[in-house]
Amino acid sequence: MLRPALFLFLSALSVFALEFEEVGHRSSTMGGVGVALKNNPYAIFFNPALASANDNARMGYAFSAAFGEKNLLDVLNFDLNNIQDVSQINALLKDNLLRAKAQGAWALKAPSNLIFGDLSIGFMVNVYMASTFTGQLPSTLTSIDDNVDFNIRRLDTAELPVAYSFALDTAIGQLSWGAALKFMSFSNIQISRKLRADDSKSSISKDLRSVLNGSNSRSAYNYGIDLGFAYSPAILPEFTFALSGKNLNSPKFNFKEQGKIRAFPQARLGLAYELGEGLLLGADADLSKNPILTPSGSPKQYSQKIGIGIDAHTAFFSARAGLASDIAQKNGLIMSFGLGFGLFDLGLSASIKRGKIDNTSYPRHFSLHLGGSYEF
Repeated sequence: MLRPALFLFLSALSVFALEFEEVGHRSSTMGGVGVALKNNPYAIFFNPALASANDNARMGYAFSAAFGEKNLLDVLNFDLNNIQDVSQINALLKDNLLRAKAQGAWALKAPSNLIFGDLSIGFMVNVYMASTFTGQLPSTLTSIDDNVDFNIRRLDTAELPVAYSFALDTAIGQLSWGAALKFMSFSNIQISRKLRADDSKSSISKDLRSVLNGSNSRSAYNYGIDLGFAYSPAILPEFTFALSGKNLNSPKFNFKEQGKIRAFPQARLGLAYELGEGLLLGADADLSKNPILTPSGSPKQYSQKIGIGIDAHTAFFSARAGLASDIAQKNGLIMSFGLGFGLFDLGLSASIKRGKIDNTSYPRHFSLHLGGSYEF
């Protein structure tokens, strides 16, 4: 088998963004819900206004790993030396993506020592990997030859947000506002090589690993601005309506010959209702259709999520469940579950829609979550 040489995939301009970041074990196992949850320990990443919507100080830590796939592995189900349906493989080449992400986060809502308002601080790191096949086969071909490229991109991000928020109790209810200023660091690397008919899945995996080691990456820095709002009406204080806007200044990250990435503005609506002591319902919906990270030269991909979730908790125990759907990615209904005991919490999410490769089926989306939180 030939071993194709990897080469740097240089691009004059590559402007994409990331989907709305769902942070933490709690929200991730409630269908991604978090914009209106007043006691969300990771509120600074969802909606900075929530710090003042709840008086308690709180701290949370979280780790997660996620996998998502659409049509990419289906290409490898073909006999690349003897393609029987060229139109079918060309359709897959127009719309395919494999994504993986690892995340770590920490957040603290400080005790309310200010005369007016509240302060929060957080730190989050993400390692993203995105891969696509691109190209088009002539209808006369039965072998893939040199007509398809295999593209891989890795992006490492770090955010350090500091947020200020305040709440007003009025005749119509509680109004909360918040703003976060965040230092942002992005590190990018991408490569491309031809897909050959004699490639094996192990050779594809080897190329993925070569990108995952992060060598030859370029870094860039900027700052982002997030704003948030929350409202609980006086006639129904158990209900919360919230709006969150992220990256409102559209920060750009220039990697020189590796192109640029822009974090486009995002907007999300959140609703929450407290059914009773320790029982909460929530729902979130993206108001913006967000471009997501893909390798340069690949067709654009988008994310637009909606989700609902329920949380039951006491001081030392919590259980959660949720349903979500990415209506832009069309990866099927995503079910999530979580169970925790104070500072130790585990959860998972998986899509109902499944793919198959080598007669082995797998969920199109899958993620694991570990974390914990504490209120004081």
